Amino acid sequence: MKVVALSCTQKRLPSLTDALLEAAIEGLQREAGEVEIQRIRLIDHRIEMCEGEDTCLDPEVARCTLDDDFEKVVQLADGAQGMLLAMPVYAGNVPAVLKIFQERLKSFMNAEQRPFGELLVGTIVHSRTMLTEPALASLFPWYLRLKNKNVASACFSQNGHQDLMLTAAPDLCTAVGRQLGMTLTGDRPSLPMIQPAARPRCGDPVSSAP
Repeated sequence: MKVVALSCTQKRLPSLTDALLEAAIEGLQREAGEVEIQRIRLIDHRIEMCEGEDTCLDPEVARCTLDDDFEKVVQLADGAQGMLLAMPVYAGNVPAVLKIFQERLKSFMNAEQRPFGELLVGTIVHSRTMLTEPALASLFPWYLRLKNKNVASACFSQNGHQDLMLTAAPDLCTAVGRQLGMTLTGDRPSLPMIQPAARPRCGDPVSSAP
């Protein structure tokens, strides 16, 4: 089993995004056991902006003609069944490095199987103050086009916390990874049924207290 761990930070050095993603990977491995993790930091690759010429949509071309690391990144995800995606929010939306990558994937629009598509996904979004939920929502049209299924999400705002890693955020990221692992392996333990106590209904005689 192969899972892509896609870090969409725009920091060159290890970042909070990477740390939260590693917590999710730990949860995934706890549930899925032996799994191949393909880590991809988009910022570490040279991916140019789409020039909008749509040459890639010509059946005789059928590929992006820009000369950079895009095809290398696409090949890294080959054969994956799942993806953990972690991203920061810089201006109320997905970071630029991810938006560029999303637009470049348009070159596979007419392909029978699109790269980074038909995956089970766990998503992590974090920001300094707010707007994590709108940024998360902006991912779903992309997921739908790729026929991905998001099985778990977690959003975190740093607010007054100096270090988000000292909060419950890493534990919740681990839970996102565990949920993805259970879904990938089909291991969904049934929860015990809890029968609620009988409740009086309207019109029932009221029992007198002793």
